[in-house]
This record gives sequence, structure tokens and C-alpha cells, in this order.
Amino acid sequence: MEEIQDTNTTSLKVLMVPWLAHGHVIPYLELAKKLSKTNLFFIYFCSTPIILNSINQENLPKNIQLIEFPLPSSKQLPSHNHTTNGLPKNLLSTLIQTFGEASSTFGKILDSLNPDLLIFDGFQPWAPEFASSRNIHAIYFLVVGSASISFFYHHYLYVGTRNFPFSGIFLKDYEAKQLQLAAKMNSLGPNVAFNGVEKSHDIILINTCNEIEGKYVDYLSTLSKKKVIPVGPLIREMKTSMENEGNDSKIIQWLDNKDESSCVYVSFGSEYFLSKEEIEEIAHSLELSELHFIWILRFPLGEEINIENVLSKGFLDRVKEKGVIVEKWAPQARILEHASVGGFLCHCGWNSILESLHFGVPLITMPMHLDQHTHSRMTVELGTAMEVVRDENGKLNREETAKVIRNVVMEKNGGEIVKAKVIPVGPLVRDSNTDESSEIIQWLNEKDPASTVLVSFGSLRLGLEEEDPQARILAHSSIGGFVSHCGWSSVMDRINSRVPIMAMPLQFDQCINARLMGMAGAGVEVIKAGDGGLNTEDK
Repeated sequence: MEEIQDTNTTSLKVLMVPWLAHGHVIPYLELAKKLSKTNLFFIYFCSTPIILNSINQENLPKNIQLIEFPLPSSKQLPSHNHTTNGLPKNLLSTLIQTFGEASSTFGKILDSLNPDLLIFDGFQPWAPEFASSRNIHAIYFLVVGSASISFFYHHYLYVGTRNFPFSGIFLKDYEAKQLQLAAKMNSLGPNVAFNGVEKSHDIILINTCNEIEGKYVDYLSTLSKKKVIPVGPLIREMKTSMENEGNDSKIIQWLDNKDESSCVYVSFGSEYFLSKEEIEEIAHSLELSELHFIWILRFPLGEEINIENVLSKGFLDRVKEKGVIVEKWAPQARILEHASVGGFLCHCGWNSILESLHFGVPLITMPMHLDQHTHSRMTVELGTAMEVVRDENGKLNREETAKVIRNVVMEKNGGEIVKAKVIPVGPLVRDSNTDESSEIIQWLNEKDPASTVLVSFGSLRLGLEEEDPQARILAHSSIGGFVSHCGWSSVMDRINSRVPIMAMPLQFDQCINARLMGMAGAGVEVIKAGDGGLNTEDK
């Protein structure tokens, strides 16, 4: 193992161990960056060498250290396959099994690092057990939507006895059968995600926000009997993308020459590989839509496949003026933020959904497996998507798919309705409260350094905004203290500003957050009477 850096003795040492999928690694890394913006936390980010090597280390904060978690290499599973990115489907169970067999290595990592806290993922049920045996608290960080996890957890707890209370989230018969088959093939068992929920210490973190999924966050808290804290949406930074950017300028130049909201972007993530039949149906749908498109088409690692051989004869010639097909990788965030993109045809991976919301791009959803079906239903319920129609066996219909694509991108009865609901939770919220906060900043400019106390007990935060007025105020040199209820957003603002906090927790997870700030030496908690009342002389 590499040499461990000396950490600030006042910092809380946090070990983060995501599952070996980029869809998990990305939000874990973004959470690590948020936690590391002050010396309150020193983050050990632990994964396999192939994944760590894909991270742009030049832009990492100094208080994030990458820790290798080596897995045994074999002829069947060489080290370049110690990630799900590009992994052939038949090797997934082997990777899960190999990861579990290396759990003893994880115990040695824990002993070497001796962290104060473990943040773990669902595919390592052994991780919280190792932590518990060493008196280390372990917290589960979920990288899926709360609608999905609460739906499945509900049916796990109440098998066939209670209906899920929100009718917008459901599975069709063929989808349920697919999931049952996938669960049987999972070497960790069908309920691995729920093991994490039950083993998490007091709270659960999840990559969502209340403005998108508030009722599902609350219901998951009810089901789990633990406080579920939304810490998202965590969106990857474009300048520090985990992928090799390569020459993406041609794609952007191509988009620059197209009309506003006239193109559809098509991608099914880094882990789902379309069958030949699916490729053919999607190709015909794009052609029938008569829209400009960018289609990211991936194949399993090591498979040499000629695109012309998987597409119908003459397709590339017929669409050469309309579309671009890109193999392997494209700059998704840059594409989604481009004004020419009017729709995103996707599989409903959770990170892709959050990115589409962030950039205000309506979704054409084509869920393929696992939790993607319930993610799709949530976006439709939210009013930010239209789902592709399939038959009772799950087969695609090219004419119907083309119609949905056109509805979202071009037609009044689809696109304008969807876009009107997408944009307020996307780019337009970034300018909210600007005038009000500017007046406060002007007032603070007249005060001496560290002479003013900010008193705030929270407000409804939109969640996707880039500028937070409270954060601006805390960053001002005149602020010398912060009286707060210790809501998670306020804690994160305090972390970024380093202003001492006077914690006055009122409910829910705020008490835990207040203790966390005290342990880190970031502030003091207001002493309350036995009945919970305040003593004005002790404050």
C-alpha cells in the first residue's frame, strides 16, 4: 500500500469506498470534493488501480488521498477488468465475487488508515461489518434516486401485502420478470441494497434533493427508520471528467452549426450495451424522426466491432447529413449544456437524469434494466420526460419511438410542456435571490472584519442553483460566527467558509450534524435545559 499522508489532527478522517462502476465512483468523488473544501475532513478515496488511474488527480484537493484497493488478477478477470466500465456482461458476477473475496484486504486498509468514519456502497455488505468490529461508524451513501430505492425497499418489507403509496412509480409485468431474473443471478443475493440501508449508522446519504424527490426521501426515512439526508444533486465537473476527453472539439463544432434545440443526444451509459436488434430499432427511429442527432454507441471492452456491420445497410449514407455516431466516449456534460440540444434519449441511469435536469434538457426515456424503469417513471411524474412506448413483451416500435422523439424536441404537445417544467430546476434558478443578497453584501462591506454574526435557521433551497446567498454571506470577511440549526446545506456552507458555528439543532439529523461539527473542532453546541428549552445566559 502507498505511504499514507499525515493529516491535520483536527480533521475527521473519512474513508470512502464506492462500487467499481463509474456511475457510483463519480458521485462518491464529487461528495469527497465537497467534504474536502476545508480542513474539517481528510478523505481517503479507495478503489481499484484501473479506476484511480482514470481520475484527473491534478485537480484533486490536497486533503483527498487516493488509496489502492488491489483485487487478485486472473486470466478470466485481468486487472483492466477491475471496473464495470466496458466490462462484458458475463464477467459482472465474477467481478462482484472477486471484490468480495478481497474483503480481507479491506480490513488491512481499515487498520492502516484508522478512519473516524466509513462511507460505503451497496455492493460491499462486508464493509460496515469490518468497520463495526473496529468501532468505526459506517454510513451508506446511495447513488440512485429515492423514488426507486423506496419503491423496491417497500416491496421488500411488505411482500404482496401493501401497495406502494405513490401510483406514479410502478413496474410493468415484463420489467418485474427481468428484475427477478437479475436478482437471482446476483451473487450477493437479491437484497444487497437493503443490507446497506439496515447496516448504516443512524443516517443514510443519497444523491438527490428534496425539490426533485422530497416525498420519496421522506418515505424512505419512514421505511428505514433512519434519517435520509439528500446531498445532491452531485454533478461531475466538466473540467475534471473521469474520462479521457480526447478530441471532442469536432462534436461541439458540429453542434455550433445547428439551430437551437434542434438536436437529440443519444447515450445509454458506460455499462449497458445495446443488442443488435435494439441498435437497429433505435437507428430506424432516429432516421424516421428526421432530426439531427449525436449517438454514442459503445461495445464491451476488447470487442472489435465495425459499426457498419451492426447498422442496417445504407443507414450511415442516408443519415450522414443529419447525424453523428461516436464510438466509446463523448463529452456528455458539454453536449447537454449546448443550446442546440433539445432532447436526451437515454437509459435513465441516475447520473444522466441529474445532468439532464441540471442543464435543462428534456428526456426521452428508454429504460433498459434494473432501477432504470422506476427512474423513468419518476421523471415522467416530475414532468421532465416522456417515455418510449414498448409492447407487452418490452419490444420497441420504431414508429412510436420516432414520434416520442419528435414530440419532445419539436412539437408543442410534448417538447414545450416538458421544457417548461425542466428549465426552472435547471439553469434559470442560478440567478435567484441575487438582488437581495447584493444588498446584504453592501451592508457587510461597511462592517469590521469578523464583527458580525449570521443567524439563520434554514430556508427552502432549490438545490440546483450555482450561487447560494447564504454561502456568499458566510464567505464575507465581516462574518465572525454563524448561529445555525445545522441543516446539512448550512453545514456544507460552513465547511466552505470556515466560519465558527454555534450549533442550535432543532430536529431530525440536525443533532447528529451538530455533534459532527463539534468533533471536528468547527464550533460549539448551545447547551439546552433538560426539557430542551434555551438558557439565554448560556448561549
